[in-house]
Amino acid sequence: MKEEVNLTEETVLEGYERSGEVLETVELTVIAPAAGTFITCKDPSGLDQPPVPEIVPVSDKYYIDTVTVNGVERPEAYWKTYNTLEYYSDVRFETGKTYTVFAKVKAAPGYFFNDPVDLIVNGEEVSSEEVEDYSLEGDSFVFYFDIEAI
Repeated sequence: MKEEVNLTEETVLEGYERSGEVLETVELTVIAPAAGTFITCKDPSGLDQPPVPEIVPVSDKYYIDTVTVNGVERPEAYWKTYNTLEYYSDVRFETGKTYTVFAKVKAAPGYFFNDPVDLIVNGEEVSSEEVEDYSLEGDSFVFYFDIEAI
């Protein structure tokens, strides 16, 4: 008779071994959107949303993950509301108004993120509530950040 084994998420996480350097802090610079820029998005997954938010990592130990859409690679970063999780569409940036960036950060090979990681964007520490979806492997997470258009 075959013995059935039931694995819980806790068992899987405890049994997963990571090797590499642990990154406890991630620093990013999000470029403020220019007033007058128009955002469009028709795909419910946000994959056709231009313009893509500009996010610059401070270290080469991590980067903004990418996704391939119709054979073209783009950063996995979007303009998206935090409360409703809807992608901005048919929106024109206005000076002084706040917009939310959503992006996936990926660790370079040989690194993984502490959970929770300390995220600093544009010199501000981001609340742990706005850093989520850590991968099982510990090599990626997503974040939200509010920024004013200039």
